Formats: sequence, C-alpha cells, structure tokens
Amino acid sequence: MRLTPLGKTLVFLIGAGLVATAVYLYGPELRDQAQEIRGKKEADRARRAEKGDREPAEPSPEDRGPRQLADRPLAAGPWIDVPGGLYDSGPEQVAMEVPAFRIHRTELTNGEYQAFLDACPVGSQCGPRALPSYWDDASYLETHRDHPVVFVTWGDASAYCRWAKGRLPTAAEWEKAARGNDGRNFPTGAALDPSHVNILGAEHDQKLKAPKQIPTWAVTDPRYARDASPYGVLGMGGNVSEWTATASEEEPDLRLAAGGSWDSWDLSDARVYHRLPKNPVDRSSSLGFRCAAGAS
Repeated sequence: MRLTPLGKTLVFLIGAGLVATAVYLYGPELRDQAQEIRGKKEADRARRAEKGDREPAEPSPEDRGPRQLADRPLAAGPWIDVPGGLYDSGPEQVAMEVPAFRIHRTELTNGEYQAFLDACPVGSQCGPRALPSYWDDASYLETHRDHPVVFVTWGDASAYCRWAKGRLPTAAEWEKAARGNDGRNFPTGAALDPSHVNILGAEHDQKLKAPKQIPTWAVTDPRYARDASPYGVLGMGGNVSEWTATASEEEPDLRLAAGGSWDSWDLSDARVYHRLPKNPVDRSSSLGFRCAAGAS
C-alpha cells in the first residue's frame, strides 16, 4: 500500500510522539539510575582512599576464563615476523622464494595447550582427537607448564593452530625462519655448539633419567634462548622436533617433521634442512610443534 504525502506526515508525527513520550516517562528514571551508580562508585573510591587501598586492577589474560582466552590467539611467545623473498634452501642451497609470514617465537607449551583444551575439549568440533599420554598427571603438568607439549599428532597440532588463528608452517617457512639469508647450516650459525642446543649427544644417559623420559627444556629456561635463529626464533635446533604442514614428496601420506630434538643421536639432526617423514597419527615424546600465519 502506498501512502499519500499526508499519510507519511501522520506516520512521522506519530513516531515522534512515541519517542517523546518514552523520553518523558523513562528519561528521568534512567538518569537517576546512572547518578546512583556514579555515586556508589565515588563513595567506594573515597572509602578505599581513606584505607589506603589501591584501585582493583583489570584481570590479566591469565586470570580470564577459557572462553575469553579463546577470543585471542595464544601465541607460544610473541609472533616473529619473517620477511618474504629468496633464501638458500636445503644442503645444495637452492634459491627458493617464500612470501612474508609470521611464526611463533617458541614451541607450544603444555600451559598453552591446556588453555586450548579448556575451550576445545577432546571430541569437540574444534578439539583434538585424544590427550597426550601424560595429561592425567596433574602434578607433572603443574611443574612443566612452560615445557613443550609432546605426544600430539599432526591433526591435533593442526587443530590447535586453527583455534589460535594460524596454521602449521610449511617446511620451507620453517627452514627460512631457522636459517635466515646467510646460508647457515644450523639455526645458531655455520657450526653447532652442543651446549647451545638441547640435543642428545653425549648426555644420553642423563637425559633418559628425566621425569617421564621427557627431558625437554622449558621455553623460559635461559639455555633455551641460546638456540636462536637469525630472526630470533628459538628452539629450532633441538628440544623437540616439530610438525610442518608439508607432505613427503616420496610418501605423500606422511608429513615432514623438522629440526632435531633431545632424542637425536646425531648432532646433524639440528641442521636447518633436516626432515623426517612421519605418519600423521604418530605421537612421540620428542615431537611437538609451533604455529605460523600470514604476514601481519
């Protein structure tokens, strides 16, 4: 039905009248409520001032519930920006180009994985298929919150990265983040100093005495910071090997794991181009992950 100009005017006047009535009836009440709230806040502030109390602080991200934590990416440390361009890839140092991307500074920790499980439990649409084998030991988890999460499959690692608004890095991205542009063989330089990397080597017997046989270094351990790439990405030479998004060329059903670990018998496993094809459902005490994402 089309309204005449007179009809449109009447509709407008009726609407304006309703708004005016609402303001007249409820406006003073709303103002009174707002003044009452302000008065309570000022009185409370005055009482705290008399007692010398401080204003209550805003809750930190760690104090918020898991659903609020799920609203932000849980980075394993801050994101590190890696510029795009050519780098020398593999033992033959073949020029390869990779677009700019971001990658987590450290390997993902048990504490960060727990926050993921709080928001995405096992069996949920966004959650993993199963828990790491040691997850039933609350005391171990409490004392190892800053250690890399292990015993996670490729699919479970991918699920975390999706939830954290990222993805697993490709093998090429992982290598560039570890290698930089100077053609180095190890993340820490042209040669490997075993004291700078958590790799098995001569400490084999001692490391196997670690709790639950998972002798990783915490990402907060000062030793961990010595295993640093040219871009400041940590723990890429040792500690745990890491899932990548890349399938094996020889066996497409397998996924490539990058880097050395505490369980590497050969120090050459710490080379930036070291890759090990693994079944995506494998779980290992020396295999973890970190996430990547597109450039910010």
